Amino acid sequence: MNLQILQTFEAFLETIPLERYRDSLMPVKTVEQDLPLALNPLPAIYETYWQPEGPAGRFPDFEDFFAGWWKSHLEPLDEFISKYFWGCSLDFVRLGFKARLYRTLVSVLTQFHFAYTWRTYCQTDLEASADLDMKGVDALIRLTDGTKVVLQVKKETYRREARGGGHFAQRGWPGKLVVEVPYTLTDSEGWQRRVERARTRETRDKYSLFAFLASTLQRRLANGFVVFQGDYPRHVEHLIEERAKAGTRGTIPWDEVLRDVVARSLPKV
Repeated sequence: MNLQILQTFEAFLETIPLERYRDSLMPVKTVEQDLPLALNPLPAIYETYWQPEGPAGRFPDFEDFFAGWWKSHLEPLDEFISKYFWGCSLDFVRLGFKARLYRTLVSVLTQFHFAYTWRTYCQTDLEASADLDMKGVDALIRLTDGTKVVLQVKKETYRREARGGGHFAQRGWPGKLVVEVPYTLTDSEGWQRRVERARTRETRDKYSLFAFLASTLQRRLANGFVVFQGDYPRHVEHLIEERAKAGTRGTIPWDEVLRDVVARSLPKV
């Protein structure tokens, strides 16, 4: 059943016209204010696209999803527009929200693919919800001994100085161990070119990790959507089990995770 759900979800992801939306929506950044809870799109995204027991009918395309979200949020939208966009046309504001929700949706759908892949290829339980996501928890892993582990599935914007040190350490998280799981939208050839141009060993090593990630742990669907190979969550699961057994606490950063996964992926000699 889990494999069937994963395949259905991948088939849906492959229908998203990424290039068209990249041209029409990605440049639009007119709605950049903090959204009130009533306009947070995560509850609707989870209700619609996180269906671990099987899709209820079909996964709707973005146009249908956004039309339904807009219609069901008219009252808080009116309040938001009155506060920030008084005098602007409704079409102008609607396009801004559409672009904002699209950027959020694509990121969360990538996160969902990792979660669906985990549920297909791994043995430990995975929980995901809008409530957890709004606390910064992309997925919660429950080990057989009851240990809870927080997963963070994030794009490769990993300059430590830019993170401020607190993004992966929010209070109130349910797990004592946080694991950063990176993905990249750059293809392996792009990373390899960076490897060849790198001026320091540290930079070269980092780019090499991302090149391996792009070439071995991920793949691209026909429309270019980046998804995960089954071995990736399985290797992460083994890492988590070993670290939890050893009593590790705190954050396992993306580079440490990736180095461990690379070592597990290479043939034993």
